[in-house]
Amino acid sequence: MIITPEYIKTLKPYVPGKSIEEIQKEFGLEEIHKIASNENPLGPSPKAIEAMKKVHGEVNRYPDPGALELRKKISAKSGVEVSNIAVGSGSEGIMANILRCFLCDGDEMITSEATFIGFQVLARGRANKCHYVPMPRDTYKFDADGILAKVNERTKIIYICNPNNPTGTILNKGEFDKFYKGVPENVLIIMDEAYFEYACGCAEYPDSMDYRYDNVITLRTFSKIYGIAGARIGYGFAHADIVSTIMKVKLPFEPNSLAQAGAIGALDDDEFLEKSRALNAGGYEYFRKELNDLHKEGKIVFVPSYANFVLLKLESEEKVNFINSSLLKEGVIIRPLKPFGLADCIRVTMGLRKENEAFIKSFKKYI
Repeated sequence: MIITPEYIKTLKPYVPGKSIEEIQKEFGLEEIHKIASNENPLGPSPKAIEAMKKVHGEVNRYPDPGALELRKKISAKSGVEVSNIAVGSGSEGIMANILRCFLCDGDEMITSEATFIGFQVLARGRANKCHYVPMPRDTYKFDADGILAKVNERTKIIYICNPNNPTGTILNKGEFDKFYKGVPENVLIIMDEAYFEYACGCAEYPDSMDYRYDNVITLRTFSKIYGIAGARIGYGFAHADIVSTIMKVKLPFEPNSLAQAGAIGALDDDEFLEKSRALNAGGYEYFRKELNDLHKEGKIVFVPSYANFVLLKLESEEKVNFINSSLLKEGVIIRPLKPFGLADCIRVTMGLRKENEAFIKSFKKYI
């Protein structure tokens, strides 16, 4: 009999929100507004699609295992040397490779509660201990001091999601500076900046590329603002030694050729980038205005966001379940956050205008 480690037996897999097809079938609806998964409502970058179409006839060939053309493109765009750039199947793919590379027996990790569930699944899929520091409910931000208090001689990796998913909050420049000074040089900090393009225009946002610390790896993705989540491709910036180690252990031919081409095309699509930012900013202001009275009345807590979604705290888990089931019947898909450890909260992605309006109309009807 094959013995499965206990930590794998008890591992709960990532469970995504309901798909458009599931809701259509369940409730017999024609129009569905999916604002649950932080996807770009404009769809994929047109230049990404154009680039993928050019190479689709070559998918009988293996892709470049080092993704050199893509890394050169990222280098030209960012001003970072190719040797400092890693790629993978989404930022999660790179995260998985980081854990494979650097965790030894007895090493430990630290992160926050109520952060990206993908990292939580990866961490729990290891035998290594991971400390989850409580997230203060008055700020819904990483407790940087609490994380530092957990650092010990066994700490190997600290995971920071900035902006954080699912709360949309950030550690600002001052908070990050103070935090970094307390982290030992032999501890690797993973800075997950999946929503970087939405936050980078804010003066208080600490773009980790401004720091260039040897023990920080910055992760970014093409899944969010560039709109090619289905292609599964991400990249990271780090010290050349860290990058070379990660590139050794990744699957030989990831990312795939269509993903690599799409990412290269997306990096040329500045017009799409700005259009996506503008749509998101408009959606956020619309949500903030429409939900302000409910926030003032104490019926919800509207958490200020630096990403492409907002966190709303409701009165209870029961209220979340009621709102979620009621909105699903009207074809509006949102994300209840019990799997993230926030049972009394929902996450709503800024969508197209009609999607935002459909959510507000239904939400106000049932809240």
